[in-house]
Amino acid sequence: MSTPTDKKEKELKLIKTLWGIDDPISAKLFQSIKSEGYHGVEVIRLAWTLNRQELITSLNASQLAVVCQIHTSGGYLDKTGEYIYCGSYDVESHKADFKKQLRECQDLINELSHTKQSFVNVHAGVDAWSLQEAEDFLSFCLEEIEKLVTSPKSDVNNTPMARKVPMVCFETHRQRLFGSPFQLRDILQRMPSTPKLYLNADLSHWYCACERIFNPEKEARDQWWPEILNILSKRCVYIHARFGWAQGPQLSDPSAKECTLDRELQLSVWKVLMENMSSADGIGNYCFVSPEYGPAPYMVTLPHTQTPVASLPNAVTFTKKCVEQLFEQMKILYLCCFVVDKRMAAEFEY
Repeated sequence: MSTPTDKKEKELKLIKTLWGIDDPISAKLFQSIKSEGYHGVEVIRLAWTLNRQELITSLNASQLAVVCQIHTSGGYLDKTGEYIYCGSYDVESHKADFKKQLRECQDLINELSHTKQSFVNVHAGVDAWSLQEAEDFLSFCLEEIEKLVTSPKSDVNNTPMARKVPMVCFETHRQRLFGSPFQLRDILQRMPSTPKLYLNADLSHWYCACERIFNPEKEARDQWWPEILNILSKRCVYIHARFGWAQGPQLSDPSAKECTLDRELQLSVWKVLMENMSSADGIGNYCFVSPEYGPAPYMVTLPHTQTPVASLPNAVTFTKKCVEQLFEQMKILYLCCFVVDKRMAAEFEY
């Protein structure tokens, strides 16, 4: 007979962002990251346009997965050397750029000697677009993702091979589509039949944009949150686990005692998301989480000297431990349910 015990247990796969790491990409750096317990690294477009061969060599040597982070209408340096994050409002410009960068990501992932659940994370569109513009753009993106399967590939013996088609998720990020929970709700209400519109939950942006950590149990104004969390959890395949707060996207020192309530509220949300995390496009029964923190201006600095008020590596390490502890608690609960289910099944059969 079939029982709930037949369900495969999830595995935690930690991803380390290179944002805030000053060391250049190298096999030594990636081996060090792997030794910390990470499954992969997340890199922006400059990593494969300016230093492609070193990136591929380092990924192959370390056997780390890669998460390719792309910024539509961005991801390049201007004539002064300044990074352009989002350089256009035009929907067609964002479409063309998504198509171009998506294929770059597929080419990169297919050059690796392993695939190891590599995927793509997209900062997509513009927050000021109308719902119709957002729907038009996202529909185009989903069509382009489907087209990836048509490109043939051959091995060294010219034997046809299937190209790896990476999973693609869209991040909840300020300035972009899904920059607030209400944008997400309104857009997805127009696009209910899009099961492959996967999401990366970086909810620190929502807390900052809405100027509060959502707490429906104590705040009547937040009674809408469980509904949107349910919508999000059905599409979430990745979490950027950064403790945010009402006045900014990042707690400088999330271990501080005064941060306890904000921390507990956010951990409870991550728990819901990890419990319900989708197993998308054959990527496996995994929970992908990145304890992602950034340097200034995300990290608060002192006036005049620009000295950081806290340690970025310490914030990452603390959050990584919180995620690992949370996941272990989930595993213990799962095992308890497994034992109960097994006993119930045995009694039923008897």
